[in-house]
Amino acid sequence: MSTGPVRILVTGASGFIGRALVPHLLKAGYAVRATSRAPDRLNSEGVETVMLPPPDAPPADFEALIAGCDHVVHLAAIAHAAREQAAAAYEAANKVLAERLAEAAHRAAPGKFVFISSIRAQCGPVRDGIVRETDPATPEDDYGRAKLAAERTIASIFAGSGKFTILRPVLVYGPGVRGNMGMLIRLARTPLPLPFARLDARRSLLDREALCDAILHAMREPRTDGGTYLVADAAPLSVAEIVVAVRMGLGRRAALFPLPQSWLEGLAGLAGQSKRWQAVTGGLVASPLLLEATGWSPPTDTFRRIAGSVRQERGK
Repeated sequence: MSTGPVRILVTGASGFIGRALVPHLLKAGYAVRATSRAPDRLNSEGVETVMLPPPDAPPADFEALIAGCDHVVHLAAIAHAAREQAAAAYEAANKVLAERLAEAAHRAAPGKFVFISSIRAQCGPVRDGIVRETDPATPEDDYGRAKLAAERTIASIFAGSGKFTILRPVLVYGPGVRGNMGMLIRLARTPLPLPFARLDARRSLLDREALCDAILHAMREPRTDGGTYLVADAAPLSVAEIVVAVRMGLGRRAALFPLPQSWLEGLAGLAGQSKRWQAVTGGLVASPLLLEATGWSPPTDTFRRIAGSVRQERGK
């Protein structure tokens, strides 16, 4: 191991998760080497910041990146790419880069490799029933397929030592969130009543700080070695409940009224947003019980946490 404080390499440190994880690790007493494709975007106080090599960089670049670090947390990925280039973009950023880092970590880092994958490696954006790690992995898009391919290669690289953990978080919320959760929050922020009272499909969500706790737990806990885990808050919420939580955080009344879901789906189709609407409003419940069995505790107060994160962002 390196001398002095245990040093963690965090890739994707300037992203939505990384911006919370780095201070989380510092508070826990770790030294952090933070990487990004744009290091100038990092808050570098007390943190060593370096450029993240591209996926096609030589192996020596990745070994130099990891040299002196005890553990690696790989967050860096892209979530959106132009449709005509999506498969190649996800392959490079979400599969090849992860594999190159894992190979270098296997050679150069004595500790754990924690890979932040996605529930999309397990299934599509909507699923009936409860999703569990023991279910067959059936990703439905290029993003999920690239993540799953990276998972399998990482497991192969570390097959001898088991010094890796794969986390598959569900939709993450927190101040500054973008993507589908961000879109739902923007809708909830409108001052007008919304026709969402009948949107009762339930979705698992994950507090960003809870994900940081799960990452730290995976790095420290030997019982997670060699495992793949879904990460989610304990209880799912309906879309209507999410909107109410956001409006509570804004200090507003719920102001929801019922409208047939088929009408809403039709309006989304007219706007060219059918797939995204289904991804936001459809059901997807994931069980975090396997990770719980290793000693991690998921949040049980999701409604309050969503309201609090909106309140925190509003106060900035």
